[in-house]
Amino acid sequence: MPVPFTLLTDDEEFIARRIAPLPAGFLDRSTMTFLFSNHSWVIRVDGLTVLVDPCNGNGRVRAVPNFHDLHLPYLERLAAAGLAPGSIDVVFCTHLHNDHCGWNTQQVDGQWVPTFPNAEYLFVDVEYERWDTSGNGEHPNDFNESVFDECVRPVVDAGLARIVSVPHVISSSLSIELAPGHTTGHSMLRLESEDALAYFTGDVFHHPAQITHPDVHLPGCDDLALAVKTRQVLVERIHEQRALLFPAHFSDPHYGSVGVDDVDYVFVPGGAAGTL
Repeated sequence: MPVPFTLLTDDEEFIARRIAPLPAGFLDRSTMTFLFSNHSWVIRVDGLTVLVDPCNGNGRVRAVPNFHDLHLPYLERLAAAGLAPGSIDVVFCTHLHNDHCGWNTQQVDGQWVPTFPNAEYLFVDVEYERWDTSGNGEHPNDFNESVFDECVRPVVDAGLARIVSVPHVISSSLSIELAPGHTTGHSMLRLESEDALAYFTGDVFHHPAQITHPDVHLPGCDDLALAVKTRQVLVERIHEQRALLFPAHFSDPHYGSVGVDDVDYVFVPGGAAGTL
């Protein structure tokens, strides 16, 4: 579900040189906005079907208007891709903001129940503790209010959750690594399959502008300085390793790689995703 967000920078020279040449969704010159996509990734590897960041969910009461009371065909789209809820083996949330764990559960007969009944849901311990409301009954972030109780606790109560420390190995090709700053326990998924390497980075990046200028940001980070540092380190790593980058919110084509143009790191849209 793409929605317009104000561009992260007003540097006209930078916009013309680095952003304007990107595909249309990354900049609308008439409004100076970009399309903010909410999407999940599905990985099939090592005999597992892994769902990364299951978006917002339907029928939620949310403080963020673009997340509030949605009625979207998320499960129907999964079905069109050949993925019934029961076919998902692993669900991984890079962090527990509402737009990354909403479809963990769905409402059935007035109760929030796990959407993917055969999956093991992996939650990073630091991130889980960041949002757990069981200690004082008050949620520690207003815009993310009620998300833990609706999208995480029912999974735990159903016995489908596994709280893990990082780094954590899921399979021979998949592992979870810490990528903090946006939230305290924000993490990413590393995929290495044959000769291909990819990172599923959640909200480390919201827009390609951050590849070149890691200090530009959207509001809402737990630790902005750490988020910037994480971006800097990861940009260098992805470039050096010739890896693919799969963020959670980039516009179409949604993924790419990191190149160097003159002296700057730059986002290169698309790539050889079919080799993964």
